[in-house]
Amino acid sequence: MAEVSDGPAMLQMSSLFRNDPVYHRFYRLWQDMNLGLAALFGDFLQMPLARTYELYELWCFLRLLRTAIQEYSPAGTDLGNLFISDASGGVTIATGAVIVPIGVDKVLCFQRQYREYWIEPEGEGSFSRTMVPDIVFAGTGLGSSGRRMIVLDAKYRINDGLNDALNSIHTYRDALVQEAESGQVEGVVTAAYLLTPHVPTLTSDFRTTPVPGRLFHPKYREQFRFGAVTLRPGMSADDLRASLKSIIADAG
Repeated sequence: MAEVSDGPAMLQMSSLFRNDPVYHRFYRLWQDMNLGLAALFGDFLQMPLARTYELYELWCFLRLLRTAIQEYSPAGTDLGNLFISDASGGVTIATGAVIVPIGVDKVLCFQRQYREYWIEPEGEGSFSRTMVPDIVFAGTGLGSSGRRMIVLDAKYRINDGLNDALNSIHTYRDALVQEAESGQVEGVVTAAYLLTPHVPTLTSDFRTTPVPGRLFHPKYREQFRFGAVTLRPGMSADDLRASLKSIIADAG
């Protein structure tokens, strides 16, 4: 036993696994479960684990919608675009291209499509390709007198895919534009943030805080109008309200 290492045991596919379909399927499920991407279904929502991120995106939108309505005004809020009814009387939550007016001067959007700005009726869109940010909060009275547009991209996991997550909000912030009356093209995104369940460890100075914690640092978000905000299931209504207020304050 002198040459036996102390490393952990590794499950490897033997000829039995290769030749038996049932064992082969079990092995693939074991691999996927270790990655957190298993095509398994639960007993409640029948949601495959591989699509947990989609459930998180919708949860972020619905919680922020309720918080925004409570924070600003339920008057003028129109939830007609949020629900879809069918002939049998069933009601389904819309899960794409949803625009909910809040009050008279604000909207909260879920996966709204922004086409090229020159074909959009309002002249506001992308200058390269169709883009679909997870959540957009836009309007006046969001930390300043002028109109503000805040892009929020929900990421269930950021540790392994941090670069891709940052690329997405960089793209939204830089590529969403509008055509001014002078004919010049100008950016419309005031601030861009990731939404994630991650709870960071912060230091007093964001420069000395390692990534991804740096993205959550209040001074970093305030200075660059860019970064990340913790939004996790189980948060109280007060915590959600505080998170929304911090986002609005940074953008203003």
